[in-house]
Amino acid sequence: MHRRACISRLLLPLSLLAATLSPSASSACGYHDDVMMARGLLNWVYPDALHVLGSISAAVAERRLPPPSSAGAAPDLFGANYRKTVRSLEQFGRNLPLASGEKPPPSVSLVLIEPMLWTRFEMGTSGLHMRVHVTGPEPEDVVLVSGEAVIAEIASGGLTIGKAHELGLIRLYGPAAKRALFLLAYARAEARPSKSTTPAAVAKTAIPDNPCQRKTDMGRDL
Repeated sequence: MHRRACISRLLLPLSLLAATLSPSASSACGYHDDVMMARGLLNWVYPDALHVLGSISAAVAERRLPPPSSAGAAPDLFGANYRKTVRSLEQFGRNLPLASGEKPPPSVSLVLIEPMLWTRFEMGTSGLHMRVHVTGPEPEDVVLVSGEAVIAEIASGGLTIGKAHELGLIRLYGPAAKRALFLLAYARAEARPSKSTTPAAVAKTAIPDNPCQRKTDMGRDL
């Protein structure tokens, strides 16, 4: 745990260095630039995180997941894919278990492995707050690694997070007790009858026109 904490502290300076060295530093993010370095760093801090890619490929081959819509497509110059992804994240957030009782479920930092886009879902008694395009997780967050198609399927109700975890389509990192609490809370939420959810259930800001405009947060996990 101490080793991961030390490694995690390197995330900010390394990310800043990478942005400085990038030829397009002013707009550096997964929707503009190569993400191989970011993925390598992710796999270093969170061992075997990249196994999600293999699990997603297997699920696509088995027709458990739709094939990537961006395969062979033209560059996403106007952010259409980004906006679609953010909408899936919003719906995913609405499906997350909200606080019940005295102790709320742990906050979750989710990273989409394809664009390396981080989103943070902060749980609290007042509801769920979502921040898109944060720099990384906050201390003590549960870190969830997954892919765009997986989150879209969960958001649409075609896949449960429990099944996705079982298939290796998501990987969870953080204290074992918090990971178990997150999965238990989600299983209980899925078992309850569905209720209509208003947009106010997830506090969020407007989607920025430029997918790299909102780098508003920084944190670390274990």
